[in-house]
Amino acid sequence: MESMVLNLMRAVLVAAVLVILPLGSQGFASPVVPQPKPVTAPPGVKHWQEVEDLVFEMTNRARQAKGLAPLIKDPELTKVARAFSDDMLRRRFFDHTNPDGLAFHKRISNHYGHRITFVGENIYSAFEDDPINIREVAEEIMDTWMNSKDHRENLLDPDYTHLGVGVSAGRGKIRATQEFIGRSKAFSVRPQG
Repeated sequence: MESMVLNLMRAVLVAAVLVILPLGSQGFASPVVPQPKPVTAPPGVKHWQEVEDLVFEMTNRARQAKGLAPLIKDPELTKVARAFSDDMLRRRFFDHTNPDGLAFHKRISNHYGHRITFVGENIYSAFEDDPINIREVAEEIMDTWMNSKDHRENLLDPDYTHLGVGVSAGRGKIRATQEFIGRSKAFSVRPQG
């Protein structure tokens, strides 16, 4: 009786393994996560990379002054941030939720190919078109965020690990976006291809 039960258990185990393992030369594939498209500024809109770089540096200086780890500059998040700054200019809105009703956390997770544990966003709006002084524009953006409790909390949140900054200008306006995420250390999805 005992050997019959053991044989039955072996048969069930073998059947379970055959169902789980792929047949033939197929292997397990990682989930495919859409890669964000390169962000080309819409007509009449410019990306201010120098301002983006300064805002990133100033953010890390503010964090380090509080004893926090610096954020990692993330090219994927930068694309998401630029695309959102562009969208706010193009569709003439200023909100964390776009006119289609898509909130920032959904927008980021839809276009970011990694497991996210924490997510946050800062946005900025001003009336200007060409920076007379790149550093002054970056300082104004940072001063605005640091003088706002909620924005400052995002900038100084110890749970965030990565940052993307997008600054777009056009039609007499500036829009800046900071996308913050805290990545899970346990698992990260890499896009295929």
